[in-house]
Amino acid sequence: MNSRERGNIWPVISVVAGAIFVLVIMPLVMHREHSSRMATVEAQVNIGDAASDSSTSRNAPVYRWPDSEVPRTAERLRDVTAVSVAAITYVVEGAMTGHPPRDANEILTGIATRQLIPQEWLTNESGVLKMPHGTVHLRYSPNSLTVEIVSVPNERNDGPAILIRIPDQENTTVGPRYFESAQLDGVVYPNPFAPIPEIIAAGWQPRLFKQTQIPDDERAQLEQWAKSVNKK
Repeated sequence: MNSRERGNIWPVISVVAGAIFVLVIMPLVMHREHSSRMATVEAQVNIGDAASDSSTSRNAPVYRWPDSEVPRTAERLRDVTAVSVAAITYVVEGAMTGHPPRDANEILTGIATRQLIPQEWLTNESGVLKMPHGTVHLRYSPNSLTVEIVSVPNERNDGPAILIRIPDQENTTVGPRYFESAQLDGVVYPNPFAPIPEIIAAGWQPRLFKQTQIPDDERAQLEQWAKSVNKK
């Protein structure tokens, strides 16, 4: 990539990076921190003799989420979102240095090397990750520097199929979103980077990511940071 091409693509990369940070990464981190406080039981740490330890352990509350479609879907959405953010970050960083990834497998190998995803998720199939409750297919368009991640459930109890595209260039108003298959059986998977109307017509429904409200002063700082990046 010559200097002129890098100059043309830099504003696009800057906007994408700023938008991902403000609209996806910050709300996702804040939401996950909030969710973790709500959905976990504080660990009991005891310092003392063995008698008091055993007594406290017997009285400590124990909660386990039921193994059902809802928590499995939530786990898959969490994992596929993490893969999406890691993948687009890897793509943007490569483009900024003049070495964009060649294919989907290079992206997955790269983010695994950085320990952004577990090594055991990698498979011998290019662009494919294997997770406990689903198989993830990474699609990559070098021309538009776009990634599309499709999570295919292993079985019916693993919930609907999930699709995330970053950047979502056809989305200008509704906020960060993903797509879910409307049915659990007979899912029709769209072609890579198909137009959004085609995805919806194939039986997929858009869903909004739950966003945590960022305080005005923090949002102003983030917007100022994004503007400063775009001026470089």
